[in-house]
Amino acid sequence: MLNRLRELLAPAAPSNAAPSPALATALLLIELSRADFEFSEVEINRIRDLLAGRFGLDGAAVDGLIADAQRKSRDSVSLHDYVQTLNRTLDADGKRELMQMLWQVAWADGRIDKYEEHLLRRLMDLLYIPMSDYVLAREQAATSARA
Repeated sequence: MLNRLRELLAPAAPSNAAPSPALATALLLIELSRADFEFSEVEINRIRDLLAGRFGLDGAAVDGLIADAQRKSRDSVSLHDYVQTLNRTLDADGKRELMQMLWQVAWADGRIDKYEEHLLRRLMDLLYIPMSDYVLAREQAATSARA
């Protein structure tokens, strides 16, 4: 017990390592799912499917990635490091795919909340995604949500 207390009170070692693209993607998807102040099961299931497909992860790895992203999301005061990682590692096609993933999570519960749309527009700007790609991703996600 005393050792555990010491661990908790010890200063954390600084971490200068940039987040992985998988973690950065998962964190943005989690943030979007929380934007409307509801974190529904249908959204988390959609996030699981998207991350598994995009990064080729099995169920346990996806659950670990989501848990890590949720923890980082609670502790982070900014999306800067995560957006910076994605800007550095994704090309235009990768950013289009990310925007499609984000819209699929937004549509997972069958509706788009104004806070979700606000965050999506902000991410479009931060990730330097053209408006045409943003609109196309929205339309594709809306069409598949209705199907």
